[in-house]
Amino acid sequence: MTLFNRSQTLRCQTKHKSKRSGRALAIFSLSALCCAALLMAARADDRSLEFTPRAYVGVGVGATQLEPKVPNESLAVSDDSDSGFHITAGYDFTSRLSAEAYYGDFGSAGISFLGEDVGTVDYQVFGLSGIAYLFNSRSRLTANKTGSGMGTREGLSLFTRVGLGTVFADSELDHTVKNKVHLALGLGAEYGFSNGFALRGEYRALDTDMHYASISVLKRFGKVRSAAPIAASTRGASVPETEKVEPVKTVTPKSADLASVTTVNFDFDRSEITPLAASKLDKLATALAESDVSVSLEGHTDWIASERYNQALSLRRAESVRRYLESKGISRTRLSVRGFGETRPVASNNTVEGRASNRRADIRIK
Repeated sequence: MTLFNRSQTLRCQTKHKSKRSGRALAIFSLSALCCAALLMAARADDRSLEFTPRAYVGVGVGATQLEPKVPNESLAVSDDSDSGFHITAGYDFTSRLSAEAYYGDFGSAGISFLGEDVGTVDYQVFGLSGIAYLFNSRSRLTANKTGSGMGTREGLSLFTRVGLGTVFADSELDHTVKNKVHLALGLGAEYGFSNGFALRGEYRALDTDMHYASISVLKRFGKVRSAAPIAASTRGASVPETEKVEPVKTVTPKSADLASVTTVNFDFDRSEITPLAASKLDKLATALAESDVSVSLEGHTDWIASERYNQALSLRRAESVRRYLESKGISRTRLSVRGFGETRPVASNNTVEGRASNRRADIRIK
């Protein structure tokens, strides 16, 4: 922000027009490249992580430092600190990357002329930022199966911000905004709870004019695919013993090889046959080709997501096994398919390892 009388404004705007255009283009290009790189890096984590894209909103307050530029020594910034607030709406695209649109009212800077206060300049900003999550107290630096905090935004996370925005300024003084497009950089910490709420503390620098230290509350919406237990009257923190099913141990005297493959497992929220599952099913197909037994293929899931969704997912898993065996020459008439959803766990759904065991298809020899 720079204060001028009208004739000075016209001369300055003409002089710096090409410089401002080049600066805005450079800022936009740098931000776009950073966001694209973060997006590609984050995608690599999400197939092995319990992650669900979610929208969120937030509101916060903070302290601002405002430093409008003045054209000569007669004018000065008499009061450069104030309080402000902001609202934001965002979306978690990957386990590491979110995007936010925000509006902020950053308060006023006082202006004096020859030591006498003559007015204020009020700042408002609109912007769009990319948020990159760098560290999580549960997942550490790597988003992986052993820690779900990076994907669910639970626990303590450290993040950085880069984005672009537009500055608006109101004042009774004669003024102009030299650079309406600003670069927003930030660094902060966020603590997420299992109910979708989060507390965030952050420092932002918006070009050289504005600095903003804030605290805010966020709320994420949608189903939480979390490492923590899902509390509900029909889905308690522990699974009753009567609902648990022991691992399949079916043995047929016709072929010892048939008994060696009783279960294949799947990735989170997936029904595709993994390379490990394919190697097991190849052995099963070879044994089935040498016998005339029929097989029941029974799909299962963990308890994340709704019961209706899990029922359909379990059936898709069983169907995937059937199609794979058919591709190896096993007749469809020998393969029956059933889906049990989340109703027959073989391990606790309260742990990452337990849920991985429950994402499976059982093979039962009839």
